[in-house]
Formats: sequence, structure tokens, C-alpha cells
Amino acid sequence: MKTQTMGYEAKQERQANQHFFAASTWDWAATTPERDLPALIKHMEELGRGYNLFLVPVSFDTNYDINFFQPQVEGVQWLGYFEGDKK
Repeated sequence: MKTQTMGYEAKQERQANQHFFAASTWDWAATTPERDLPALIKHMEELGRGYNLFLVPVSFDTNYDINFFQPQVEGVQWLGYFEGDKK
């Protein structure tokens, strides 16, 4: 069975049309070209609070509403609730 891999350009385009968004009661942050997912998770973990993580199917620089710490975008996916590093 032959496996197809996604080309670099297609992968970059897919990533440009989505981002991750994390929110706690203290802070919120999103992935950007300068902040990847591991850096986003590290930031949220360092706050020491639980946070929700979402996959948002639009570019990080798209304007959208956030209600109750949740992006208001059609197709947004909640990925889960994660505990921060309690200090």
C-alpha cells in the first residue's frame, strides 16, 4: 500500500488557515507564526491554572468574538481541558 504525504506547501497553507487558542480564567493566547503549539502549551502551563484548548479553523489574525473563554467561529473544535502546573 502506497502512502501519500502532504507536501510542504500544502501543509503550510493548511496551517495558515487554522490556529490553536487556549484560555483560562487568567489569560488567553493563540498560536502565531512566532508561537507554535508547544510554546503555547508551555505558556499556559506556567500560569498554573487549568485551561481549555481549541482548534480554530481560521487564520490567527482573523477577527472573531470570544464568549465565555471560547472562540465563536463556525467549525471550532474543543480539544480538551488541561491542568496547568500548580506551583
